[in-house]
Amino acid sequence: MPQDPLPAAQQNQHLQGVPHTDRQGRVRFAYDAAASFFPIGIYHALHGEAFGRSHDLAQFSQAGFNTVHLWPMQDIPAALTAARRLGLQAIVQQPSEDFVAAQRGNPAVLAWMIEDEPSAVVSAADTPAHLADYDTRAARYKAIDPDRGMLLLDAPGISRTQYWRWRHWLTRPDIHMHFNYPFARRLDPVRNIERVAVSVSRAVRFTDQRKPIWFVAQAFEEPRRSWYMPDADQLRAMVFAAIIHGASGIVYFGYDSHATRDDNVLGIAPDPLIEYGDTPDYNNNGLPHLRTDAAGLQRSKTLWHGVEAINRELAALAPSLLQPTLPYVCNAQTAKSDGLAQPIRLLAKPAPATDGLLLLAVNLENQAHDVRLDCPTGFATVSSYSPDQMPPMQQDGTSFTDRFPPFGVRLYRIVR
Repeated sequence: MPQDPLPAAQQNQHLQGVPHTDRQGRVRFAYDAAASFFPIGIYHALHGEAFGRSHDLAQFSQAGFNTVHLWPMQDIPAALTAARRLGLQAIVQQPSEDFVAAQRGNPAVLAWMIEDEPSAVVSAADTPAHLADYDTRAARYKAIDPDRGMLLLDAPGISRTQYWRWRHWLTRPDIHMHFNYPFARRLDPVRNIERVAVSVSRAVRFTDQRKPIWFVAQAFEEPRRSWYMPDADQLRAMVFAAIIHGASGIVYFGYDSHATRDDNVLGIAPDPLIEYGDTPDYNNNGLPHLRTDAAGLQRSKTLWHGVEAINRELAALAPSLLQPTLPYVCNAQTAKSDGLAQPIRLLAKPAPATDGLLLLAVNLENQAHDVRLDCPTGFATVSSYSPDQMPPMQQDGTSFTDRFPPFGVRLYRIVR
């Protein structure tokens, strides 16, 4: 497996334009306030009645989501009707060709997702044939609905066994989306979330900065495989680590319901239940659905509200994030790190609706850092763009200092 480039503080991808989409998944590079779209989504969204419980896509709109991945085992046409009424964009998983033909031109459809985790579930020996099959199927879907994005969801591609398969699959769809879940008991305490930076950076590099990269962030726990629920600060760090390294969309996994519990997953929701009753074994694994407890309910609800705050932040920043990266360089110097050569990562963007620029920064490590940021081209002032309570920053016109908490995110407004 080839070595990744040595990590640098300053990220400089997308200087000529950020690959992103409009609301129908059509790829674009030039930012247009009327057309450009930054998805803020949630996985396994539900609408309508299911096993005595009512679900309404309106709750996602109210929580600041603009995108929903629709759990496929529901009335998808009804969900799309609701999405269109609410101004939500929908990712539709594994639709039939007849369904695509019937829904062609539906403005609520963001993308058709016709492949799921191929680098993880398709062996190396079977990959060439499966790639050819995907190309054939994708061509048929494109012939039916040429004006719609084709989306592929994949695993993170971190391991040696998946690396080359993952790279091959990256070249196929209009839009690449992958998950990467660092918070697991086997890694506890999690020392860093560098793996998020690695997978997103690889996706950007392997696609020659020509495809939108959407990142699926961990907003769940799964006891059987040892994943645990991150807190809001840890989730915010994952989100901004992905964005700083090149993601142009964020989707959270996932909404808590009978659907996620069938896979032994406790997701996030404003009103989760301890258990969802006698519901079908959708994944056919013969195991009972996950039952949580009062503490689990609290974790789910607390992170839901944390996600609401992150969503508001992303919506405000989206016009900046989809514009070309600025070649404004700052170097981050820290004292001894717990493991990473460069724990602080930075990205410069035009500041939204104001003069100056926005410098995004994230601490990938689970330790606090006193950081000196040297910006050789200089600045007039540095201040906080976000409402974070930040310690006083010492600044002298070319450098400033700040203290980053563990997994801390900073958003600076720099006026030159």
